Amino acid sequence: MQAFGQPQNEEALKAAILDYFETAAGAETEIKPDVEAAVQEVHYNLITQIRKDTAVGRSRYRLMWSKFAAAAAILIFISAGVYFYLNKEGVKPPLAQMAVKQLQNDILPGGNKAVLTLGNGKKIELDDVKNGIVARQNGTATIKTKSGQLVSRVESGNKFAEELPVSYNTITTARGGQYQVILPDGSKVWLNAASSLKYPTAFKGSERNVELTGEAYFEVAKNAAMPFYVKSAGQTVKVLGTHFNINAYEDERVIKTTLLEGSIQIAYQQVKALIKPGETARITLGLANKIMVDEDLDTGDAVAWKDGYFQFNHSDIQTVMRQISRWYDVTVIYKGTVPSKDFGGAIQRNLSLSQVLHILEKSQLHFIIKGKEVVVMQ
Repeated sequence: MQAFGQPQNEEALKAAILDYFETAAGAETEIKPDVEAAVQEVHYNLITQIRKDTAVGRSRYRLMWSKFAAAAAILIFISAGVYFYLNKEGVKPPLAQMAVKQLQNDILPGGNKAVLTLGNGKKIELDDVKNGIVARQNGTATIKTKSGQLVSRVESGNKFAEELPVSYNTITTARGGQYQVILPDGSKVWLNAASSLKYPTAFKGSERNVELTGEAYFEVAKNAAMPFYVKSAGQTVKVLGTHFNINAYEDERVIKTTLLEGSIQIAYQQVKALIKPGETARITLGLANKIMVDEDLDTGDAVAWKDGYFQFNHSDIQTVMRQISRWYDVTVIYKGTVPSKDFGGAIQRNLSLSQVLHILEKSQLHFIIKGKEVVVMQ
């Protein structure tokens, strides 16, 4: 067995896996097209397992890297299994040809792209403007940072700031986009693809109110005297200061709100529910006056997207492909009978579309990329 030192982070772990595969492959360069996919598969499965085994701070997606020493033996075992799977009969020509064809029609993953719409209707393409102040409104400066954040900050020295009217901005991510926003009170919001957040240029009065469409992860600054409210798809989440994720896409039948820290209250129609850490509230659209609460969940599944992963837990192919279609901005077409398969595990979101589909093809499904369309078939 090949030995290697204890990785210090996820990138170091991936490098160790890749080194193992390349050493094991030796001169058999014909398997190289599949090595990267195998590396990704082993890497994500191992990371997922370690995250599930990490009890302390699991909801914050913290990794206890001291466990890697023990995980190394498992890694080598799994790596060898995947290596022999790839080589038990050699790489078949049709598979290699398919990989080349996909790469020719490949689609890159999404990135930090968003549009800021100011209260006066002016639109600012954030990926096109320079870093620094992009707008000034009623005593508040909106700043684009080097790290790709949008920060709203009340400008000091303006003695009339409290008397100025509040304006509302909306940040919108298209399909294939994501962005992080820091609100005037210091609360942090991560917007997933095809989402929007409407928020004031300053929080005044006794409440902090924002409106969400799509999906976002919130880290709300604590202020017991000024509760924070998030309105999305008919539900209202009341927060004093905590971390949670809301998935409220229009093309999903269920609104999911997952709590990582603190406590929140959810109101929907005439029903209210208190949510504790590790719980997810589910509201099925069209089902009146009912909030279902799932307990003792791996909250990492809900926020994997923020940390750069697709993560699936007994998900059907439609659920999987909806996530992929938003991130790669593609339309999904099903040819023939829709496969009834469940998917579990994690795939990194910085892969190209063809690499992601190649991993999914291990479930005996087949995919064809045609421009901005993906055809799914058995």
